[in-house]
Amino acid sequence: MSTSTITLRHLRVFLAIASAGSLAMAAQLLHITLSAVSKSLKELEQELGVQLLVRGRKGVRLTDAGEHFLKHARQTLASFNQAIDQAQVAPQAPELLRIGALPTAAGFLLAPVIAQMREHHPQVRVQVLSGVYDYLVGKLRTHDLDLIVGRLIGRDMLGVVFEALYEEDLLMVVRKDHPLAGREHLSLEDLRPYVVITSPQGTLVRISVDNYLLSSGAADRLQIFESLSETFSRVYVQDHDAIWCVQRGVVDLDLRLGIVCPLPFSSPLLRAPVGLTTPTDRPLANAAEQFARLLRQHAASLRG
Repeated sequence: MSTSTITLRHLRVFLAIASAGSLAMAAQLLHITLSAVSKSLKELEQELGVQLLVRGRKGVRLTDAGEHFLKHARQTLASFNQAIDQAQVAPQAPELLRIGALPTAAGFLLAPVIAQMREHHPQVRVQVLSGVYDYLVGKLRTHDLDLIVGRLIGRDMLGVVFEALYEEDLLMVVRKDHPLAGREHLSLEDLRPYVVITSPQGTLVRISVDNYLLSSGAADRLQIFESLSETFSRVYVQDHDAIWCVQRGVVDLDLRLGIVCPLPFSSPLLRAPVGLTTPTDRPLANAAEQFARLLRQHAASLRG
């Protein structure tokens, strides 16, 4: 028998015998047979090459070697139990929540909900990935994202489902010192001298804009400039007398800071659903489920 064959079982049996005072009582304490206790003690004494216990009519007593071994056996088993306890209470790796954010939701809808998530579930590590709809949906399908927040933009819903949470307005905004800024009453005819920046044809935003202009008979009378770049559109509106037709969520911070102001145009045709896109091939993880619950609550307050 080699040293490596001494196991925690041998130590537990020896400590039980020393504590109970007999092999029979040790067997009862450990819920094993008397022969198993005797076998473990014999193996341990053979390995150590010394006698640890002396049997008598009144039970067993420790030899000098047994007394010394008992001290170290107790320390070894106590150290092992402490290691197990610390491992069980050690903090586990934080759960990761991966959110895809369309520009319309990145700040206006997403930021306050993530703040709530961090407050209520501080153990969850949150990652936000922004991008165009097709890119984010691809990430969702390959399990690189848990969910997507934002407008329904794409038509390819294979493997995903969209849950509408509230309707968001499309705004026409200008810089704060634009000639039209601050006017309470305007018609689309008033926009003719200015460039109107909007999304390219084929996008759902552009479809909404075109439907609104057609319904008002102004589709052919405005100077339309197409842009998918928020950065370009934001700078161009500040540097020139342009009008930006954009989702409210994209310019929410600009509005709050007073950098831009909305023109007084409103219509059901200039609204579109914002919500949650989730996969259909797997259930949401716990962190994603908790986030979705907070998102629905926040969206309900926006509807209110």
